Amino acid sequence: MLVAEFAEEGAEDGAGAEVHVNEPWEDYSRMRVPEVKDRLTGATTAELAAVQLYETTHRKRASVLQAVEGRMRAQPS
Repeated sequence: MLVAEFAEEGAEDGAGAEVHVNEPWEDYSRMRVPEVKDRLTGATTAELAAVQLYETTHRKRASVLQAVEGRMRAQPS
């Protein structure tokens, strides 16, 4: 016999972590692809990873992701 059901507001969306990914640098979301690619030239491994994560979860621009992957391969091990 079911007496009562209770769930907190928002529980219908399911359990799990929510991750917020910030822009890799200020005004990133306003930058066009050529501007991002120029900035990647001097990017550190951490910056490249941040751009990759942001693009994967937000903009999904294939050309930026390809540029990041190329720069990562070119980084010394």
